[in-house]
Amino acid sequence: MYKILAAFLGICLLLGSAPTWAQKEAVTEMKALPLDTRITSEMAAQLRELPDLTVESAKVLAAPFTYDGKVLVPLEITISNQGATTDGEFNVGAWGKATDGNAYGFSYFAPGEEVMPDPRGGVLCDGLASGEVKTYQGFLFLGPNPINEPLNPGTKYEIHAMVDYNLDPDASYYEWGVAEKDETNNELVITYTQLLTAIAVLDLKKLN
Repeated sequence: MYKILAAFLGICLLLGSAPTWAQKEAVTEMKALPLDTRITSEMAAQLRELPDLTVESAKVLAAPFTYDGKVLVPLEITISNQGATTDGEFNVGAWGKATDGNAYGFSYFAPGEEVMPDPRGGVLCDGLASGEVKTYQGFLFLGPNPINEPLNPGTKYEIHAMVDYNLDPDASYYEWGVAEKDETNNELVITYTQLLTAIAVLDLKKLN
């Protein structure tokens, strides 16, 4: 990095002392250079050696249900590593909300899995090999928002499944866990609509 910066400053000094026609010609030549020629082989190798964590898929496994003043969304999240192997710790989880109610939350737990401490939250994943795919089945907990209001669970949900991400969208700061080749593919947004007919059938069975 320092070598590249020094070379760039040297070119600027040469342009400053060159005649006007030479400056124009040199600038034209620099603009014509393809991007690949401005990336050193060392920089390219470093990019190839970085992991690339991404959310492959997310799906609601069953109808969300209420328990103890919360909406529990059975949620499956599948992640993969499309880059180099990483031994670093990162989190897997989600945040979600009811678009026709006041349910909202970002606590995701999977039975038998460790929990990533706050402020990141979610399931703790201790490294992932290159090309490895891993699936978690757990529950996303949604509560009333504001918290002092009665819960309106709603029937339509927007869910943001994430890997290596702060699950709380209102967090005051952002904390990365793993340096990646691509930091823009760590989130997948899905929607889910609960069928009212299914709820009615469950109620009838309960009465019987």
